[in-house]
Amino acid sequence: MARQTNLLDDVEIRHWVAKGEPVAKSDGEGLTFTLSRAGTATWILRYRRGGGRRKELTLGNYPDMTLAAARKAARAHRVSIDNGIDPAAEKQAEKARSVAAWTVAQLCDNYEEKILVPPLSHSTTYYRKWDIANILKPKIGTMEVRNVMPADIVHMVESSGRSWTVCKRILTSAKQIFAHACGKRMIDANPCVGIDIKAIKGQRPPVKKRVMLAEQELRALLPNIDETIGRENALALRILLATCVRTNELVKARKQHIDLDRGTWWIEADSVKTRAGFQVPLVPSVALWMRELLALSGDSEWLLPARGGMRRNRLGDTHIGNTTLWAAITRAYNRGGIEGRKFTPHDTRSTAKSHMRNMGIPNEITEIALNHKLKGMEAIYDVREEIPERRRALEVWAAFITSCAEGGEWNVVPFKAA
Repeated sequence: MARQTNLLDDVEIRHWVAKGEPVAKSDGEGLTFTLSRAGTATWILRYRRGGGRRKELTLGNYPDMTLAAARKAARAHRVSIDNGIDPAAEKQAEKARSVAAWTVAQLCDNYEEKILVPPLSHSTTYYRKWDIANILKPKIGTMEVRNVMPADIVHMVESSGRSWTVCKRILTSAKQIFAHACGKRMIDANPCVGIDIKAIKGQRPPVKKRVMLAEQELRALLPNIDETIGRENALALRILLATCVRTNELVKARKQHIDLDRGTWWIEADSVKTRAGFQVPLVPSVALWMRELLALSGDSEWLLPARGGMRRNRLGDTHIGNTTLWAAITRAYNRGGIEGRKFTPHDTRSTAKSHMRNMGIPNEITEIALNHKLKGMEAIYDVREEIPERRRALEVWAAFITSCAEGGEWNVVPFKAA
């Protein structure tokens, strides 16, 4: 008995689609029309090869693929099946071949989607995306991943025109991205392996020595800092000095995490280099500076909201940029508003560390004050958020800063070892 074919017609298909109920109707010889609960209408060819298990091949979606087009495609695939070809296996192989033929730009997009997501730190995500957008895609983005050779990576780094440190980071980003390609089995070997940044850029330049602003320098700088860099920038600089936080941590401070009544400020993990949130004690003088910044910030959720119209128009309610304070200090130096040695916002941490050590504050407390990652058993078992020794150390340090700013005498007795 001949098998029935062409069992469906367009009128009843449109009726099923309009009704919206899930269906699976055969047109004969394995061609099936399906409608899912979500309303997706699909043509599927069901078949067996050599008495094996039944397989399915998706032909296309209705109405993009009409009934007549589905029948034509099904006939062509049945001919292939009769000739010993498995269309489902061919489709999988073609999909694998298409992935293997990805360009570097496609690989980068997939890496961003799969890897550059929380809990990866904000700073790592930012710099990986910067390297992708500014170096990898422009330089080798159109190349197929499987065709990239070590020489291409070397040329990319050499021609970037960046500093030794940035080139090292670019090479690291490239290694991570091509490791992702290895993980997807697109390539068998990472073209970045074995490349040495020193062979490309030479020996690393000497690391810039951190500045410790001496007491005389602080007494010359702080009394007139408001007129020199502006009140908001001056308050931010005082807070950086007094709390020992990193610029990024202050820039991204949200009001909801500042509790002036308790004298605490919680810094979120995605703002922290060590990727672990921590609590900063706010001593009375710092709380006063914070209170003034809160008043100046208006309705923004940020302690230091963006000031430039272009930044606000582009990003909405956001914080100032990481380089805002640095730029203000640099401008002041350039116009002669600040005299003496040049320093950066990050030098506030080396200044704080050095002075606190001179005051007799134990090294482990200064390390905690700077939120450096503790080592050994101390890091495992000391999980306090509120650390009294840290608060006491910052009280002494803030008093020193205040005396420098107000021209007072410094007569606090140094810490004594217990």
